[in-house]
Amino acid sequence: MPVVRTSSKFQIAIPKAIRNKLHIKPGQKLSITESDGAIILTPIPPDPVEFLCGIFENEPSMANELIRDRRRDIEHE
Repeated sequence: MPVVRTSSKFQIAIPKAIRNKLHIKPGQKLSITESDGAIILTPIPPDPVEFLCGIFENEPSMANELIRDRRRDIEHE
């Protein structure tokens, strides 16, 4: 487990192996949270919208489900 030291300005350097594994680039933003005494750094993709596009492409469409349900309701009225 890599160990880092805080500077006098409370800065740290992310070890190269972790930067490479997570594809962290210079100037990239990270979100920082605390959970049960641990500090969690999460890389924010340069374009979050592009990053999230298509993540549900293999999932059923909620809109299509609602349209089908509505059509069934109309048929039974």
